[in-house]
Amino acid sequence: MAQKSAKAPKTPARKASGKAASPAKLPSVTIVVEWENAIDVEDKWTRAAMAAFERELERTAPRMSAKPRVMYLYDKNAVDPAIIEQTLATTAPKIRKLADLEIVPTDGLTYYKLKNYGISRATTELSIMLDSDAAPRPGWLENIIKPFADPETMAVGGFTVLAYDDFLSKTFALSWIFDRPEEIGKTEAKRKIHANNAAVRTDFFRANPFPDLPSTVFKKACGFWTRDLDARGLKYVRTADAMTIHAPHPGYRFLAWRAWTMGTDRDYQAFQTATKSRIGRLGFALKFFGGKVGKSWWRIWTRGGSVELPVWQRPGAMLVSLGFYGVGLAGEVASAVTRSFEPLPKPKKAPARKPQARARKPAAA
Repeated sequence: MAQKSAKAPKTPARKASGKAASPAKLPSVTIVVEWENAIDVEDKWTRAAMAAFERELERTAPRMSAKPRVMYLYDKNAVDPAIIEQTLATTAPKIRKLADLEIVPTDGLTYYKLKNYGISRATTELSIMLDSDAAPRPGWLENIIKPFADPETMAVGGFTVLAYDDFLSKTFALSWIFDRPEEIGKTEAKRKIHANNAAVRTDFFRANPFPDLPSTVFKKACGFWTRDLDARGLKYVRTADAMTIHAPHPGYRFLAWRAWTMGTDRDYQAFQTATKSRIGRLGFALKFFGGKVGKSWWRIWTRGGSVELPVWQRPGAMLVSLGFYGVGLAGEVASAVTRSFEPLPKPKKAPARKPQARARKPAAA
C-alpha cells in the first residue's frame, strides 16, 4: 500500500494581542518658512497655506517624538512682524501649541538666504523648508521625513503643484515648470529639488548651504546646489507623497517681471553649465524657448480639462504662454549679448572608492 505523505506539523496559532503595533515615532524636526513670497501673493493664499500647515501639524502630532520647531523668517526692512502675528492669530492659532514657534527677523535676507539662515539656527537632526504660500497636503510631513530612514540620503524633495482659480492661474498651472498631479511618475524620476518643499540633514546642509550667487541671479541657487550633490555622488531623492499646493503667480505685471528674470537666470545657467560663448548662449535660449512653448501648448490643449479650462479659452491661454516665454527669451538674449560672468568654482567630485581586496581562498590541506 502506498505510504501516505507526511504532513508538516501544525504550528500553534498565536493569540491576537488585540492591539495593533503602534507606528514608530517620527524624529524631531525644524521647519523653516520664509515670509518673502507672502509679500507678493494675495493674502488668501498665505492664509490657506498657513491653515493647511496647522492641520498637518495637528494630524502628525501624535506621531512626533517631540514638538517641531517652526521658524517664520522675514526681512525686517520689508515686512511688519505684526502681519505674521495677526495671520497666525486669525488663521492658525493652534500652531503655537503644536510647535515651538519663533518669528525671526533678519536684516535684508532674501529667499535662499532666509532658508540658509533658518537652518543654520536649527538644532534638530532634520530640517524642512516650506514656502509661506505653499499648503501641505495630508501626509506631507511624515512622507518628507520617511526617506531619511536611509542614512545615505542627504536631502528629500517633495512634489509641488500650482493652485488655480481663474483664467491666468489655470494657464500657468499647465505652463509652469511644476508638474501636474497626473504626472507624478515623471516628477519622481526627475533629478530636481525645489526649495519650496524640501528637507535636509541639518549638519550636512549647514556645511553645504545654498550657494551665494550674484545679486542679479534670482532663483537658480537650488539647481546649482543639487548639481554639486550629483558631482560628489551624494544621495538625494524625490517623493510625490510629500505634496504641497503653491499659490499662483499674482497677476500679469508680476509674470512679466518673472519671465524676464527667468530669462536672465537661464543665461547665467547656460554660461556656468553649458557654454561660455555668446553664440552658444543664444542657441541655449532658443532651444529652451521652443521646448517650453511646445510643452505648454500641448498641456493646455490636451490637459486643460484637468484644471477646468474651457476649450474656448485654450487658444487664449496658449497666447499668454507664448507671451510669457517670449519675454523670457528676450531677457535671455539681452543677457547673452550684453552681460559677462565669472565662472563658479567647479563642483567637488566624490573621491574614487578604493577597490576592496579579494579574499584569498585557504590552501588545501
